[in-house]
Amino acid sequence: MQVHIPSVKITFNMLNFLYYKTKILNKNLNIKKHYIYLMKNNILFSKVSLLIVVLIFFTNSATTSLGYKQFSNNTIKETQEKYDLLIITPMVFSEYLQPLVNHKNKYDVKTIITTVEEIYTQIYWKGKDDAEKVKYFIKEAIEQWQIKYVLLVGGRKDQSKTETWWVPVRYSYLSRPYDTWPETKFLTDLYFADIYDSKGNFSSWDDNDNGIFGEWPINKASLDIPDLYPDVCVGRLPCSNIYDVKIVVNKIIQYENSVFDDSSWFKKMVVVAGDTYPDKTDYIDGENYTQQALDIMSDFEPVKIWSSLNNLKTKNIVKAINQGCGFIFFSTHGGPGSVSTHPPNNSDEWIGRFGLRNMPFLINNNRLPVCTAGSGCFVSMFNVSLGHTDWVYWHGIPYTIPRCWSWSLVRKPYGGCISVISSTAFSYESPDIDSGVGGCEWLDIHFYEKYAKNNITILGECWANTITSFLQNFTINWSDKSNTGDAMIAKNCEQWLLIGDPSLKIGGYN
Repeated sequence: MQVHIPSVKITFNMLNFLYYKTKILNKNLNIKKHYIYLMKNNILFSKVSLLIVVLIFFTNSATTSLGYKQFSNNTIKETQEKYDLLIITPMVFSEYLQPLVNHKNKYDVKTIITTVEEIYTQIYWKGKDDAEKVKYFIKEAIEQWQIKYVLLVGGRKDQSKTETWWVPVRYSYLSRPYDTWPETKFLTDLYFADIYDSKGNFSSWDDNDNGIFGEWPINKASLDIPDLYPDVCVGRLPCSNIYDVKIVVNKIIQYENSVFDDSSWFKKMVVVAGDTYPDKTDYIDGENYTQQALDIMSDFEPVKIWSSLNNLKTKNIVKAINQGCGFIFFSTHGGPGSVSTHPPNNSDEWIGRFGLRNMPFLINNNRLPVCTAGSGCFVSMFNVSLGHTDWVYWHGIPYTIPRCWSWSLVRKPYGGCISVISSTAFSYESPDIDSGVGGCEWLDIHFYEKYAKNNITILGECWANTITSFLQNFTINWSDKSNTGDAMIAKNCEQWLLIGDPSLKIGGYN
């Protein structure tokens, strides 16, 4: 593996050696300081090494549109070659993602893998941290390859208390409590999709350059004003190991290869709902929202699991999924490991609990639904672990599960879901917000509008276009200091996460 600059050849291992041993290449030092450092640390072995340092210094001052980009098994120069899907993953997973690359290329979705190790080496001169380096790389890939989709394959490395990541994450520091429960930060992958601001500049999410991203302190106006509009469709598969990778790659390939001539199962839409906020609305809100989605999906057979029908039971949810459905919409409360809700006009009773303990009973094989569950707080909180999760609802009390609800559904072998779009933190329905608009239910409902009314059949495009429409409909006042104001609208948008393949053809290629 080599990098070519004019007529000089430098091996990838040599660059890695200097990068990891000196740990200074990410700093804006001049060549004299590089030379002195290397001399003091006995790293300067020859004139060749000095030449390497000179070249590194040269690239450190270069612009972003370099002519020598090194990618997994591919060297991109100034070329006319374009790609649709960029997969970003650690080197250890790349071999097991190759079948997915071959599959995508078969359907003319031109796909390329790039490892995070290579990104960190290439983008060492940019970015405050690894997540920003990945974002700068996505920007380069958009401009050189015209990519439309980015799939991040990698989650936490282990189940320990300390978070270490195969593919980096971004926490947004939009700090707003839910009632009396504080929440100072949350996971967002929209950060990796929002590449440009309204003027076409890099959207850093860190306007004051203090290393705190999406910062909106409690009782204050926002210090950062991110653009939020997706410039590329981003999804994540938070795999922890090779086994995870094999499962989801196989599920995606089998799903897209399926020919749904007998589409009776796919043409079903399951909705699971009750009275989410008995004390805040005079209607059964979850059932109201899911009915709106059913009205949009008029070509689909409705399967209602509702509290008002007295069939909102765990066994009925499992049965409906096992019988097969193209879509399933949960409008419920949630936590990292389960969802549940209330019967009509009774906020004291909880019903319809469906969680990790029930998922082993899902045996729907390739009859895999696309799932939305935006009202469920924390269900896509993919930083959980057996070691410990500092879940804000039970702040300070260990909440130990191996993976979150959404990822467990997507990762489930021989069943579950093909994707889940939901919330990583406290989510807010419209009754939670002072203005009464901009709730998370709007995102879920209008996702189905993009599919059924706008005829968008690519999963990530439905996700991105829904967010775009959301931002066009609801203006965010970034000066709002209240706890229940416009910050909640921004937060709903930032945390509405796609766990799945953004290039997925909904319903498969038939």
